[in-house]
Amino acid sequence: ARLAARYGDEFALEVKPCLSQIGSGSLPVDRLPSAAMTFTPHDGRGSRLEALAARWRMLPVPVIGRIYDGRLWLDMRCLEDESRFMEMMLK
Repeated sequence: ARLAARYGDEFALEVKPCLSQIGSGSLPVDRLPSAAMTFTPHDGRGSRLEALAARWRMLPVPVIGRIYDGRLWLDMRCLEDESRFMEMMLK
């Protein structure tokens, strides 16, 4: 609810299922089921997604998402400190 209050004027926020890539090494292409928070601009402008992603990369602890299918996706699989994450996202 707090994220919707902060970003809801510009973006529709949803939680969507996703597949999260494990990484490299012995399992370079394997994926795990996960959930992502998505941000979709109300006006459909991709430039809003680019600006939001750039702003989040500049945070004290960078927040890295991916832009796909007209949305900015934040995979929650590796989120460790939810309170710190929320504090940064609400600024």
